[in-house]
Amino acid sequence: MLNDMRYRIKFQKKKEGGRLPVEGDYETVVECWAKAEGLKGREYYAAAAVKKEETVKFTIRHREGIGKHMRILFQNQSYEIESIIPNYSRKNFTTIRAKAVE
Repeated sequence: MLNDMRYRIKFQKKKEGGRLPVEGDYETVVECWAKAEGLKGREYYAAAAVKKEETVKFTIRHREGIGKHMRILFQNQSYEIESIIPNYSRKNFTTIRAKAVE
């Protein structure tokens, strides 16, 4: 599993500004190694039915403080976190499903 984690991803959250927060202004909170893979089989067809083909599964080492209010920056593309799923077979890992944002 650790050998598959060859991509560097960044978790970002919106910057809390002063009076006028700038739209789309994010700051990096955490940067870590991840395994990135597209959807396969049944997951792909279910996503295609609701037009979410640009969904990616990221597997990272378990880390506290990551939530749905964040976004992922992967290869200069932003991804909105849809779900964070703990890996029950390997408790040290977490799977995150995210969809591409334009």
